[in-house]
Amino acid sequence: MSAVLAAADPAHPEGGHAIILLQGVTDPPADPRFRILREGWAKGTLGAEGWQVSDAMIAPDRVESSPQGVRLYLGPHIVDWLEAGPVQFRLPGARIEAPLFWPDVPPLHGGSGHTIAVPPPAAARPAPSLAAAPLPSLPIDDPDATIAMAPRQVPPPLSVPQAAPVAPPGRPIWPWLLLVLLLVLAAGGGAYWWFVLRERPVVAPPPPEDPIEIAPEPLPRNLAPITPAPEPPAQPQPELPPVRPGVETGAPPSMDGLTVAEVIERATSPAAIADEAARRYATGRYDDALLLWEAAARAGNAASLARLARLYDPVGFQPGRPFRGPDPRQAARLYRDAAAAGDTTAAEPRARLRQWLEDRVREGDFNAPLTIRDFWP
Repeated sequence: MSAVLAAADPAHPEGGHAIILLQGVTDPPADPRFRILREGWAKGTLGAEGWQVSDAMIAPDRVESSPQGVRLYLGPHIVDWLEAGPVQFRLPGARIEAPLFWPDVPPLHGGSGHTIAVPPPAAARPAPSLAAAPLPSLPIDDPDATIAMAPRQVPPPLSVPQAAPVAPPGRPIWPWLLLVLLLVLAAGGGAYWWFVLRERPVVAPPPPEDPIEIAPEPLPRNLAPITPAPEPPAQPQPELPPVRPGVETGAPPSMDGLTVAEVIERATSPAAIADEAARRYATGRYDDALLLWEAAARAGNAASLARLARLYDPVGFQPGRPFRGPDPRQAARLYRDAAAAGDTTAAEPRARLRQWLEDRVREGDFNAPLTIRDFWP
């Protein structure tokens, strides 16, 4: 009997993708469609539009063979409908029927865009006549059925004499009142200007006063002229040792008291940032070292890529410096980028990491072969 396992697709950390592994199956079935069922639910079959009552078959996005078995790759249109818990898996093309525990796979960021379809409102129907035939009774065994009520017979409306039409009211009077008010305000403003403002005399500003001139006091005649003091002779400047071109001086010792942003701003080169990261890592400032190595790697320092990879590498991993657990995929990616950038120190730890992944493949970890396939030629 073949075992069926499910896990999140590590190639899509954003969520919404999963892999179903058919252990013991060597060749992909001719028809890879399958069913996912949940017991005890009225809508217990998963289809393309979500959980439904009728039967449905699901087609995977991709089918691949592997040393552990056949892999079925699913996308957000199926994964986003599933929640963590037991379901029943059936693949008629391979004669597989087995229980499956669905893992906690986060939905795709923003949602997959699939919602349960709501039927459009029924078109308006004419009211039934008084002699309408009674509706047939609906079965009550269907939990989703709706009980239709027969239309109530309504007697014909009584004829009521209509009232005589009322003459339309006349035009409103408020616009005329507003016009009269505006005319009164305009007349009052004109009268105020004519009788008050027009007769007011214009007062000229006072003429400016003549400035008072103060004569400077004469200096005493018995004072000798002031002569400037002689300048001291120039001292020869000490000669500085010449700096050899192409040799990086590194980060100054004073950078120990600076923040990460100040170190990045004042460092003379990416290698100087990496040197300061190594000093802070040696003193236990692991978070600062991580940020500085990342900044040096973005600036083109290949050695920083290899140093970051060792922080994630499960081979020789040290918890809390600064991560709580290793990340083989991140380490494999950084080792690959460091080797491509020309760093020769990344070759040996990269080979050890691949051997570690191959050991996991033999133990049945089906995430390890995906990492080898993605980051090794």
